[in-house]
Amino acid sequence: MKKNHRLISRVRGAMMYPAVILIAMIGIGILMMVMVVPKLTETFIELEIDLPLATRIIISISNFLKNNIILTMIGLALFGVLLRFSLKIKQVKRALHKIFLHLPILGNIVQKINSARLARTLSSLINSGVAIVKGLQITAGTLTNIYFKEALLKSAEQVQEGEPLSKTMIQDENLYPPMIIQMIQVGEETGSLSETLKTLADFYEEEIDNITKELTTIIEPILMVIIGAAVGFFAISMIQPMYSMMSGL
Repeated sequence: MKKNHRLISRVRGAMMYPAVILIAMIGIGILMMVMVVPKLTETFIELEIDLPLATRIIISISNFLKNNIILTMIGLALFGVLLRFSLKIKQVKRALHKIFLHLPILGNIVQKINSARLARTLSSLINSGVAIVKGLQITAGTLTNIYFKEALLKSAEQVQEGEPLSKTMIQDENLYPPMIIQMIQVGEETGSLSETLKTLADFYEEEIDNITKELTTIIEPILMVIIGAAVGFFAISMIQPMYSMMSGL
């Protein structure tokens, strides 16, 4: 359980960095729109400067936020509350879990997290003397993705009827990494399922470690580009009218 918790914590940590940066960017952007842009707008009006489209768009957004800041904050808070409650609706949860599985990079992480947790938990339960069917049912409850959970519960029913675990997993081979089914089959044939599952868990946990490290390395320059583009767009939009006026003198 400690390893499972550490696994999720590492992934959350990797995702937290871009989330914090994004929230900070939005906060700074709102402050700029509410405090800085109105002062520049007054200058433009006094000087009767002809404003380009980009500048007019920024000023329009600034005016809206300045005049409706309380309404905007209430709207964002309500959106957060509605989003939180909507995630508890089964149909919404299923749709999101399906989307997560098919997203680039994130889908690979979701697949490997659930595979690692499956292998680690089931290995521990078998080692503790828990029957395979009961072990599968308990393991299903620890999985984070609803499709993995349903697939494993279905496997538990078929194993109870006498089917090998590896054979029941083939019908959901689009969910599992190819190696996990092959290795479980080898473990069943050699009578070393618990050891095989432990090896799989170690392998996928290391894979997740590598992915999260790479993810942080990839996200950082992308965020810098986005921040640079946003700052550049804002600066050019607000400086261009002044530059145009000075050029015309």
